[in-house]
Amino acid sequence: MVNTLFFRFALVVTLFIFTQEASSQTIKWANTVIEYSSEFVLPLRAKTATTTLKFSPITSEFESLAMKFDTAFSIKQVMVSELMPQGSIAQVWAIDALSKEHLLFEISEDASLIPGKDKLFNVILPKVTEYKVQAIRLVLRKSALKTSKQIEAIGISNSSQVVNQYVKVASDAPKKVIRENLGKTINSKNPEFAPVISSDGKTLYYTRNYISLFGKEKDQDIWYSTKNSDGTWSKAQNLGIPLNTDDNNAVFAVSSDGREVLLMNKYQKDGKLAPGISRSKRTPNGWSFPEEVKIDNFYNYSPNAEFAVSADGRVMVMSVQRMTTKGKRDLYVSFKKNNEEWTEPRHMGNTLNSSEHDVTPFIAADGKTLYFSTRGFSGFGDNDIFKSTRLDETWLNWSEPQNLGEGINTPNWDGFFTIPASGEYAYMCTYEGSSQKEDIFRLLLPEDKQPEPVWVLMGEILSTSDQKAVECEVEWYTNKNYKKKNSTHFNPSLGLFKIILPLHQQYEIVPVKKGYLTITDYVDLTNENEFKEIKKNFYLLPLEVGNKGILNSLTFSQGKADLPEAALRDLDRIAQAMKEIPTLEILFEGHTDNLGDFQLNLQLSEDRVKNAKKYLISQGIQADRIQTKGWGQTRPIASNATEERRKLNRRVEFTIIKK
Repeated sequence: MVNTLFFRFALVVTLFIFTQEASSQTIKWANTVIEYSSEFVLPLRAKTATTTLKFSPITSEFESLAMKFDTAFSIKQVMVSELMPQGSIAQVWAIDALSKEHLLFEISEDASLIPGKDKLFNVILPKVTEYKVQAIRLVLRKSALKTSKQIEAIGISNSSQVVNQYVKVASDAPKKVIRENLGKTINSKNPEFAPVISSDGKTLYYTRNYISLFGKEKDQDIWYSTKNSDGTWSKAQNLGIPLNTDDNNAVFAVSSDGREVLLMNKYQKDGKLAPGISRSKRTPNGWSFPEEVKIDNFYNYSPNAEFAVSADGRVMVMSVQRMTTKGKRDLYVSFKKNNEEWTEPRHMGNTLNSSEHDVTPFIAADGKTLYFSTRGFSGFGDNDIFKSTRLDETWLNWSEPQNLGEGINTPNWDGFFTIPASGEYAYMCTYEGSSQKEDIFRLLLPEDKQPEPVWVLMGEILSTSDQKAVECEVEWYTNKNYKKKNSTHFNPSLGLFKIILPLHQQYEIVPVKKGYLTITDYVDLTNENEFKEIKKNFYLLPLEVGNKGILNSLTFSQGKADLPEAALRDLDRIAQAMKEIPTLEILFEGHTDNLGDFQLNLQLSEDRVKNAKKYLISQGIQADRIQTKGWGQTRPIASNATEERRKLNRRVEFTIIKK
């Protein structure tokens, strides 16, 4: 469960108090405590407005705090974020690169205190310091030490332009959000947390933690609910065995087609659990017994962990504690190597991770937006939900985390943010209300505040000979990276296959099954800008004499016979089939549109199929197993009235003539 640990203060902290300033102004915030006099520690979830990333002196006599900056430079301003109350600073000292101290500010003991925390305490210097400042030391007033007090952050600037504190809220964070407790069909008198919504938004998985009875600890079970046609949720049901055991169980990810779940812990045959993760597949008879998911060099020093998986199933983000952890629990990334194994987790960097617990990650369907919960950055109470955007393909470079704002975050613990592919609703776990336990809430997100839209492509793989569904693998590639293969399994007994496709790319959809030739097809989302759910069927051609198909990848520019790159991949698949069946022979037939000279078109159609034949020969296929015929413009399959229709006529067909 989320909060079973007691948190302590971090002595080396990174404080992110962001400001709106002109680009010419340099602002730095201290990130390392080099000296402090005392510190007060509160247990987790103590009812207080304080936060664990603040300096809280414990005595009422003499208190000081010194913090260092990453970069030393000459300054014109010092900023201090004080909480409860303001006006507690007696002295501000600058420490230069030679460790010499310079008094910048001093105030008398009888000056008034200012309740609240509306702004920063700013010390504007008469002129820029001649020395470079590497650290700031604060001395607190004795009169202020008689009440609760905290130092939230210390900053320096080279400008006299006043810096105002604010929480860095995402620019698209909604101001007003309709927040709905999912009610008694989902929530109970027990804590409910760790919601995971399916990509179609129709099934909600979550964990229910049973309250101990008579001193006997009860376990955590997986529950689920399905959405009714009127948008309400059905009464939740226990997922049952084999996914629920006598120990603690949780789903942390659901595949895009809903046919596979990833689970906390390794399930052992004796019914016990071990650290790690497992996967279970939906079958016609229910969920399969969970199998271990192997991650290279996986270990976790924390008793708690959360995981998230991208919509394409290739990337896993986890919240764990390892040797390289900078805070208490950090976010790490692992990449899928094959169906069972993942790479060693890599730390996702100091931009993303704080010195606190960075937990409950969730990867949006766009594959670029990461949501997670932390109190390591400035927020509105306990743990808040933050978002960050991936900047490259390494998954190690991220934008600065941004708070999702008061419309989503509460003064209490907020986490487990999860969104279906449509982006219409978000689901999360929080303490809001009088229950004083975790409940699951649904948030209606305004359209302009939803994650980047995607397409959900669903369909069947059919045989060209009888139009019957064929169980097979479905691979897809983007036009930007044909080496990066994504795949899913299509089982007709379980319904349509379903994949999520981010927009502004073209996709190559490739059904694969031994004994069949692939009929590659394409989905072009280059100019799409809205979420859609699309049903489209794809085809496999049985390797039987007389069967005929069109090589969709062999589309030619007008008057050209050069083989496009996509066609080479299809020809490679044909070559592989011909190697597996040494007696297989095929006929290529070339066609053109009706533009241009008749005889030239006839020659062009012959050149196109001869180029296809030459490529197969280069791949080791004997020439006498490949026949060709050019038909020119004599056999159109579409009108030649428009360029889009003419493209359909510029084609290559293939027929199995011997097996």
